[in-house]
Amino acid sequence: MNITFFIGGISGGGAERAVCNLSNYMEDKGNECAVLTMSEDRNAYGLKDKVKVEVLIKDHEKKNKIFDNIVRLFRLLKYIRKKKCDVYIVFLPITIIMFLMFKNFTKAKVIVSERADPSRYHPVIQLLLKKLAYKADVWVFQTEDAKAWYGDSVKRAIVIPNAINEEFIRDSYKGERRKVIVGAGRLNEQKNFELLINAFADISHNYPEYDLEIYGEGIQRNNLEKLVKNRGVANKVKMPGYISSLGDKIRDASIFVLSSNFEGMPNALMEAMALGLTCISTDCPVGGPRSLIKTGENGIIIPVNDIEKLKDALKYVIENSEVAKDLGKSAELIKNKLSPQKIYGEWLQICYSLM
Repeated sequence: MNITFFIGGISGGGAERAVCNLSNYMEDKGNECAVLTMSEDRNAYGLKDKVKVEVLIKDHEKKNKIFDNIVRLFRLLKYIRKKKCDVYIVFLPITIIMFLMFKNFTKAKVIVSERADPSRYHPVIQLLLKKLAYKADVWVFQTEDAKAWYGDSVKRAIVIPNAINEEFIRDSYKGERRKVIVGAGRLNEQKNFELLINAFADISHNYPEYDLEIYGEGIQRNNLEKLVKNRGVANKVKMPGYISSLGDKIRDASIFVLSSNFEGMPNALMEAMALGLTCISTDCPVGGPRSLIKTGENGIIIPVNDIEKLKDALKYVIENSEVAKDLGKSAELIKNKLSPQKIYGEWLQICYSLM
C-alpha cells in the first residue's frame, strides 16, 4: 500500500512526532510511505531514511507569504493529480483545508487527523473545516469531545488516542524519587506555566526540599524567567530548555503538572504517567486529560487556571507520600493501554479497511 502523510513540517510538536512514528511503523509493515510537507524542515523525530520526504516549497524559493502560499497550492494540486497513492493521511487544520479543497482530483482514500480543540480555531477555519469535512473518508479524533464538535459533518469518525513514545515505556522505577515537580511543553500561553510557577512560589517556603523543573522552549521564556526572579524562587526553578531524551531526565522525579489552558491528547502527561510520576492536570478542553486521569485513582484533575486548586493538589500529594506513590503506580498502567504497537496498529487497520 502506498501511503502519503501531509503536514506542515516534521519538527517541533506532537502531530509532527506522530507522523514520523506512524510513517516508520507503516513502512516497517511493508508499506511504501512518504511525507509531504509545506516547507523544508529538520528531521527532529527520527524519520527513517526509507521514508521519502517531499516539500511543496524550498527555502531558497520563498519570497513572501502570499507568493509562498500560492506556490504551495499549485504544487499541492499538481502533486495530488500525479501521485500514485492509495491513502493520504492529513494532519493539522490548514493542511487539512488545503488538501480537502483538492480532494476531487484524486481517487485515493483520505484520512484526516483532528488533534486539537476545534472550538478554539478562528471562525473562518471552523467554517471551512465543517464545510469540507464530508470529503474525507475517515476522521480520526483523539477525544470524544472533539468528535462531538464535528457532529454529522463527517462520514466516519473514530477515536484513537496518541501512542506513548517508546522512550517512556520502560521498567518501573525502583529507586528513591527526587523531590522535584516537573512541567514540560512549549513555553507559550497555551501551556500556562505562569500558573505552575506562581503555585510553586506560593507553597515553596512550606516545602523547601522541593524544586521545580520546566522543560521546553518558546516565546514566553523571557517572561517566565522574569516571573521566577520576581517571585523569589530563582534558586528553586530550573528551565533547561528542550531536551531530546526527556524520559531519562524526569523518570526519577516525583510529581508532574500539566497546567495547560487547552490540549488535544497531551503527550507530556501520558509520558509522565507511563513513568509512574504522580500526575496533576487541568481539566482542559477537549477532554484529553479527563480521558486519561480519574481523580483519586491514577492522578488528580483540577479546573483550568485555578491556582488554589493546584496548590491544594500539590500540598496533598507532597504531604501524603504513600497515596502519591499509589497514584503513580496506577498511572503507569497506561503504557500497556497506549503502546505504540497497539495504537499504530489501529491506524494501519483503518488504512486496510479502506482498500
